[in-house]
Amino acid sequence: MMSLLHKTNMPSETRNKMLYAALHLFDCKGFKQTSILEVVERARVSKTTFYQYFQSKEELLASLYRRLADEMMEDVKRVVESEERMGYKAYVGVRRYMEICVTRSAVAKLLLVESVGVSQAVERARREAHRSFAELIYQTVQAGAQASLPDGEAKVVALAMVGAINEVVIQKLSSSDEKDDLDRLARLLNRIVVASFVNCAMA
Repeated sequence: MMSLLHKTNMPSETRNKMLYAALHLFDCKGFKQTSILEVVERARVSKTTFYQYFQSKEELLASLYRRLADEMMEDVKRVVESEERMGYKAYVGVRRYMEICVTRSAVAKLLLVESVGVSQAVERARREAHRSFAELIYQTVQAGAQASLPDGEAKVVALAMVGAINEVVIQKLSSSDEKDDLDRLARLLNRIVVASFVNCAMA
C-alpha cells in the first residue's frame, strides 16, 4: 500500500489523490476552513467522484485518520520487531512514535488535536487507533516482563499509557521550547510504561 505519511507528490489512484489533497489542505488551512470543493480541485477530480468515495468531509477525515494511524503503527512495529534486545523494544517503539509525531508535526496535530470532536466517525477512528497503539504496547511490554498482569488489567494499563504518551506529544508540539530531546523523553516515558506494568503486577 502506498504510504501517505511519507508521500511527497500527488498519487495516481483516485482515492489516494483525495486523501493526499485533504492532508495537505488540512495542514495548511485546518479541517474546518477547508471545503470539499478545495479538496477536489487540489486532487483534480470532480465533486461527483468525491461522493462516490466519501459521504462527507467528516467521513473523508475519518478515512484519512485511519490510514495515517495505521501507517504510523506499522512504522513503529517494524522498529520494535527489528530491535533484538528485549529490554529496548518498548523504548525504541516509543521513540519512533515520538519521532514521527515531531518530524510530521502537521499529521500529529491533525490526529491528536484538530480532529477532536469533529464527528462520531472520527471519534471511532480515534478509539480504534488508540486501541491499536495500546495493543502494541501491551504485547511489547508483556513479552519482556518478569511478572505479567492479567490480560484485562494489562490492556487498561496500556490504554492509559497511550493517553500519557499522546499528552506528552501534544505538549511538545504546542511548546516553542526545543530543549527536551526525543531520547530523553522516550527513555522517561519508557520507564513510566514499564514501571506501570511491573507495579500493577506486583500489587
